[in-house]
Amino acid sequence: MNNLYKILLILAGLGIFISCDKIDGPYITEDSSVATTVVFPDLDTNAVYRKILLEEFTGCQCVNCPQGHLEMANLLAVNGDTLVGLCIHAGFFARPLADYPRDFRTNEGTQLYDDLQAATIGTPCGEVNRNTNAQAIAQWQSSIQNVDRTQRIAAIQLINQYDAGTRILTANTKTTILQEHSNPVKLALYVVEDGIVYPQKNGTEIDTAYVHNHMLRGSLNGTYGANISENGYVDKGVSYTKSYQVNCGEKDWNVDNCVILAILTDAVTKEVLQVEKCSFLDD
Repeated sequence: MNNLYKILLILAGLGIFISCDKIDGPYITEDSSVATTVVFPDLDTNAVYRKILLEEFTGCQCVNCPQGHLEMANLLAVNGDTLVGLCIHAGFFARPLADYPRDFRTNEGTQLYDDLQAATIGTPCGEVNRNTNAQAIAQWQSSIQNVDRTQRIAAIQLINQYDAGTRILTANTKTTILQEHSNPVKLALYVVEDGIVYPQKNGTEIDTAYVHNHMLRGSLNGTYGANISENGYVDKGVSYTKSYQVNCGEKDWNVDNCVILAILTDAVTKEVLQVEKCSFLDD
């Protein structure tokens, strides 16, 4: 009886060990953030307004994509700093070829291209605040107008620190929640570059002096970013800080023309709740 009892205890222990080997989701992903050491200025909540993100899928070999670039430029001019543009090189017309050796595709851009089903429309196409799948150029303006700007869910403050000696950039963020929000949220930090001179097909011509702006060059914390709180859930009136670093010496970015774009999204619906940008070299 004693031996049988011992055997049962051993089997029970093995059962516990085996049952602990499988962990059910949600899984905790690694957060590569660093400590935030900067002091943010006081936030004037009355001056906060909702900004909108316009993402355009494009490619250097896309003959119609300059039309998308032009429409984005027009919409940015009309909407001022209430609209933020992002050009994502992805898909068939963004692949490198002998005449187009540079590869401007990014893992983040490719994932967004797939997730927003841009291939079903074809480049150029775009999306406003990721509310639906990718849309044709003609739909962008109405989608911008349909965003409820009275919803001021959050404010994002950005302070960048760039060390010219080490070429290390530290992007510091402070996100203040202004309204109740039931779903968890995530904050993604993208690197965006202006002024890239590179050939672009334009109809039957190839413009060798074409200037590419608002180009996605990578991210500091993944396509959809990371939770700003431990579990992603946030409380009204509370501020959350997050900081990330990147070694620009390992990249081909022109830091004089780069900004950090912070995108706050609903982790469930993927809708963009707020965006903010700040130059690498901003004091």
